[in-house]
Amino acid sequence: MKYAIDRQFGFFRRFRPPFNRVAFALAKVFLAPAKLALKGKELAVIKRKVISGDGKAFNIYIAKPKNAHDKLPAVLYLHGGGFVFKGAPYHFRLAKQYALQARCAVVFVDYRLAYAAPFGATLSDCVVAYNYLLSNADELGVDSDRVCFAGDSAGGYLCLALEEHCKTQRLPMPAKVMLIYPAADAETSSPSAQLYVDTPMWNARLNRKMWRLYRKGNNVFDPLRADLTGFAPTYLETAQFDCLHDEGVILADRLRKAGAECILNETAGTMHGFDICYRASLTRAAVVKRIEFLKSLNL
Repeated sequence: MKYAIDRQFGFFRRFRPPFNRVAFALAKVFLAPAKLALKGKELAVIKRKVISGDGKAFNIYIAKPKNAHDKLPAVLYLHGGGFVFKGAPYHFRLAKQYALQARCAVVFVDYRLAYAAPFGATLSDCVVAYNYLLSNADELGVDSDRVCFAGDSAGGYLCLALEEHCKTQRLPMPAKVMLIYPAADAETSSPSAQLYVDTPMWNARLNRKMWRLYRKGNNVFDPLRADLTGFAPTYLETAQFDCLHDEGVILADRLRKAGAECILNETAGTMHGFDICYRASLTRAAVVKRIEFLKSLNL
């Protein structure tokens, strides 16, 4: 089927990623240098830390702008990639942009991937990273009362699951949450999750495979059916031709009904992962809105 996706997205208007273990393994190798996108003279601090929770180590990357003398707000960044792909260059590029333009510290979590790790390990790494941020706030130069969870796609789901973990385990809740075309329905039951079976970048068929790999037959946190009372003010962005579109809209409505402020930005002419084309005007416009939201951490 043809979709009215804006031509500025070029090649990616037709790209459908392979989704199998060979592709996962190859991507892990080719995406290893992706963190180089964080480099630049504008950032005063770019550190790699190796941390572990259950004895399995993983990396986090910390980026801060220059001349940051006071404690900064922090963004705990949980990248997308279907729970099975490492962070791509555009994820790191966006993290850098958030740090510079919203003037915050970004903690980028290189969590273990679901296809190669036991059930729960991916989310566990996110919990460990958040605890590390809270426990080392002074050393990192961040204000632990001004933390935003941010993530796209599968990373958006991890933000929500981490928020639920904080709520049930009585950990400090984030001050804000930023969700970019989040995966929010493990049951894949929304109309768009049924309709968009061949959309570029992501589609309903891949979405069902992703959830099977992540769940491994287990029950998981279900944002569309859970009690979202106490969840943080949220910015939620959707892509138009995306199997995740409708669950994003439903989630925004459920957050509002639970008492959380929620800004919903429904982008038009876009597909899942459109911000891989970071020079596109539609991407730039969306990123401006994201940064405006992150800047509110400084108020």
